Amino acid sequence: MRQFVNLQTDLIRTFVTVVDLGNYTETGQVLGRTQPAISLQIKRLEDLVGAKLLYHKGKNLELTPQGHALIGYAREMLRLNDRAVANLHEAQFMGTLRVGLPTDYAIGYFQRIIADFAHANPEVTFDIRCDWSRNILGQLHVDELDLAIAITDTMPAPYVSLYWSERPFWVCGRDYQFSLDKPVQIIAHPKGCFYRKRMIDALNTEGREWRICFESPGITAVQNAVLDGMGVTALTKKTLLPGMRVLSPKEGFPPLANLHVGLFYKHIKASDAALKLIEQITEGVSAFRKPTHARS
Repeated sequence: MRQFVNLQTDLIRTFVTVVDLGNYTETGQVLGRTQPAISLQIKRLEDLVGAKLLYHKGKNLELTPQGHALIGYAREMLRLNDRAVANLHEAQFMGTLRVGLPTDYAIGYFQRIIADFAHANPEVTFDIRCDWSRNILGQLHVDELDLAIAITDTMPAPYVSLYWSERPFWVCGRDYQFSLDKPVQIIAHPKGCFYRKRMIDALNTEGREWRICFESPGITAVQNAVLDGMGVTALTKKTLLPGMRVLSPKEGFPPLANLHVGLFYKHIKASDAALKLIEQITEGVSAFRKPTHARS
């Protein structure tokens, strides 16, 4: 008969807080326990799961492979626990939420989710920052944001709660004409963009010549340049517009590597309002993507 192991919420909360804060001392201060008590709770959790979860690398705490496997589940367990308690207590959602949205992804979709949340919760004030994914994640890491949607090169990543992958497509204007004998005219975001890197890597692998003919940090400018017939770019399904057509490998455009998109937050910093919004974003993502609850 299968033996069930129950992971206690207080142990999970300590584990997640240690990972988010990076040390036992600050975790003890936040959770109102001594440093030895925090160490003991981590040891109890490790005994329950039968694996080492954390190790010291110099002055830093790092996750072991088993720790990576648990942290995403742990974040989700805490989120569900705290949302259940908030609902039972009929918590009032108020305060300011600082949200980061990526200009290099389907920003409009997430703006609509946030707008719906704002209309339903008028006591919550929003500070929404739209920027490149790498800048958004940098702001989250130094606690300038409460939660973020962002693209990364690899998953899982620090503070990710759930993530999904999308394969970008080569696209051009409906009537755009090109020649395989000439360099590919690329419309792109500036250097550092994940789409740009994937286009260049794919063409270099094929030995195709290319040049950047149009560069803009904004998705709208990139989309308009495509519709104006200035060249080709890479977009995901949610950023394709009428008047665009997808280019195939048969036309000389090799497949592009997947993009990884995630929902990021630090649980210890999350208010009831933040957890409620995270819940709605999670439900929204599930409607159009099969998300992976991060196991790292």
